[in-house]
Amino acid sequence: MRLVFLAALAKTLHEVTIGLDLAEQLTDAGVESHFVVNPYNAGQLRAAGLPHTLVEPELGAGVREVVHRVVKESRADAVVLVDYLAHWMTFKVGYRTDPWFVEDLGLPVIPLDLYDLESTSRRVEILGTTMEVDDNLLRMPVQLLPVPMNRPRVTDSGRGLPYRLTRTTAPLTARARRATRRALGVPDGARLLLVPTLPWQRLMQEHAAPPTRLLADRLPRLLGSRLARLPRDTHFLLTGPLFDGFAEALPAERLHHRPEYTADGYHRLLGSCDGVFSFHLPSYALDRAVFADVPGLLAVNNHRVDGPEDVERLAGALPGGLTAPVRRWLADHPEPLPDFHMWPLRWNEVLRPLLDANPYLDTVLRAELLDEHTLLDGLERLLYDDAKRDRLAAARAAYRDAVTALPATAHTFAEAAGRLGLTP
Repeated sequence: MRLVFLAALAKTLHEVTIGLDLAEQLTDAGVESHFVVNPYNAGQLRAAGLPHTLVEPELGAGVREVVHRVVKESRADAVVLVDYLAHWMTFKVGYRTDPWFVEDLGLPVIPLDLYDLESTSRRVEILGTTMEVDDNLLRMPVQLLPVPMNRPRVTDSGRGLPYRLTRTTAPLTARARRATRRALGVPDGARLLLVPTLPWQRLMQEHAAPPTRLLADRLPRLLGSRLARLPRDTHFLLTGPLFDGFAEALPAERLHHRPEYTADGYHRLLGSCDGVFSFHLPSYALDRAVFADVPGLLAVNNHRVDGPEDVERLAGALPGGLTAPVRRWLADHPEPLPDFHMWPLRWNEVLRPLLDANPYLDTVLRAELLDEHTLLDGLERLLYDDAKRDRLAAARAAYRDAVTALPATAHTFAEAAGRLGLTP
């Protein structure tokens, strides 16, 4: 069987890595793969040794002709959408063309659904504007659900089939871990916290609507001052853009910035850390940390603040209350502060239902971003509390066991293909 993977989203390694992981798991079953990606991801495909075609938003509607040609020349049997939602967003917003030209290719379409969209909302925020993702997914016979973050079970409708995200990400050896940390300049015995950011989050400071743009700029200033209060042997590894708040607040001798990396290099960096602190979903770092056996903390904001009355309500709702620095930060915020799961975007209606009763959350600590006491306590326990670290390690092991118990990915894919009338 021959597949064409469409993964044209720019400025991220996440979606293409998910596609490559699936292609790798299907290789033993004789499946051949060709990728259509942005030039940002060309190195990933070269490293994987897979054929690929590069496309950019400047093509506009001309991208359709490129995909048609790739499908014809590769003699594809099916098209895989690596992240249904990202496919819709990339072609509708980036290429300004109908994403569903893929349905005119004359081939079955197999979407990867990272959010179990048939069980959640399809309302998302793009550049500060709320939009609704097309409902084509609901008419498709089958979707593949990578785990994590999806639940490791078939969806209620039976159309969503879960499969193991990766079989290649694993803990670093002690030797590789030591070498990576020394190359970063982290002293022996220090604790290293990974704080991941992404290029598109930097773009939000320039191109999003004003409330989103403001949040993109201001949250790192709040978080940077908090991280600086962790014990003095805590080092910080920032991957992606170095936002001003982090650069200003964190001690230079303990700040290690790696703005660029390969996918393999990122996995080495992740595996060398003692913990991950993520404040947006979906978090590639937290997903991979489950398999790299690194503990993580997820913090989001579940509380909208429109004015002074909401500040007092919030102070009573948070277990740790509101500290003076957080109160000042809120007072200085000239716009209502939204609740959000995908900083600096909201995406609450999609991500809240996805997290509900999801065993993935057992593998991480959680905190509210505005609850300074609870957040700092959680980060310190994540890095230094051996009993807490052991409990999280046991939870990750149990979750990995549940993922391993899923049918072989090639078997799940064959079931999906069979529903579309395809045979290997």
